[in-house]
Amino acid sequence: MFVCCPCEEGTLSMETPTLDKLSREVLAQIDIQRAFIISRLIVAAERLQVFRTLHGKRMKAVSIGRALKIHRFYRDTFLNSLASLGLLHKAGDIYWNTRFAEKYFIDERSIYWTRQYSKECVQAYEALTVLERMLASGRSYASIEGLKKLSYTDAMERDRRQAEDFTQMLFHFHRDDAKALAKYLDLSKHRAVLDVGGGSGVMSIALARKNPHLHACVLDLARVCEIAAGNIRRAGLSRRIRALPGNIRHRLPVGYDVIMFCDIGPVSKQLLRNAYKSLPTGGLIVAVDRYLSDDGTKPLDRLVAQFVGSSFPQATRSDMVKAVQSCGFQAVKASNVYRDLWFITGTKPAIASE
Repeated sequence: MFVCCPCEEGTLSMETPTLDKLSREVLAQIDIQRAFIISRLIVAAERLQVFRTLHGKRMKAVSIGRALKIHRFYRDTFLNSLASLGLLHKAGDIYWNTRFAEKYFIDERSIYWTRQYSKECVQAYEALTVLERMLASGRSYASIEGLKKLSYTDAMERDRRQAEDFTQMLFHFHRDDAKALAKYLDLSKHRAVLDVGGGSGVMSIALARKNPHLHACVLDLARVCEIAAGNIRRAGLSRRIRALPGNIRHRLPVGYDVIMFCDIGPVSKQLLRNAYKSLPTGGLIVAVDRYLSDDGTKPLDRLVAQFVGSSFPQATRSDMVKAVQSCGFQAVKASNVYRDLWFITGTKPAIASE
């Protein structure tokens, strides 16, 4: 049975624990070429759930080691390293979380994030072991190592736990994005949204909360829709939002005057054309993603993600605007209203411009 993330308005926003959040004393000790070692220690702490184990309590090193199955040979050095980084307090042989650890690894992270994101970080480290070979050959890590990488569809269908962790991780991650989108879009003259590849339902939930007249449909894989339906129930919006199992690469359902693509990976021209065909005259298309800047140098994390097997689009904002325009949409514009997130919108005209 799937466990749903809380969907209340009062939940904390999520802030990324970037290096500038660390103290100057800690930063002064970090060699930029060896920073990956420190990063890997933090990922291990997350994988082992050190901070969750110490949440609201103080424990001796031996008790922590026993609870988390950390061998005594490395136990004290590992815990002391986390203390040196400002993530744990230490008094004698007793350890407990610092406020930093509580904020970034407990208060602002769901258990789904802890499990899935740390798992993805480990996979990234493995991929980077052959980075030079990748750069020289143009091949991916999976290709070099002879690994078969599952598609998103296969991964979600084969592993129920991963489907839950991945989907709910994104629910947590996109809450602030969803609120920003709901604030930006004027949907007063629209009545129904098709959230293509809507995953957890976080975007539809935010739009429905902002627009009491609006109905929405989350279109995604059957297993993902189970999870979305749970989030929708928790939000008290089951009468206005439904989850519809389906293949987003096929013909899109009709009856919606807004079709939305939010952080679903590459949006092909065929997908845009399908949206155009399904929308009525005056219908709105919305594409939301962290598109590359027109000079291709930002955002940094989206760029480097390509080296660890990411399927995120490498299209620039201008590329996406042109793609939307080429499919017949008019009044196309790109707006950056929240962090490095861009909202691209367009309208289907009364007279088709093929």
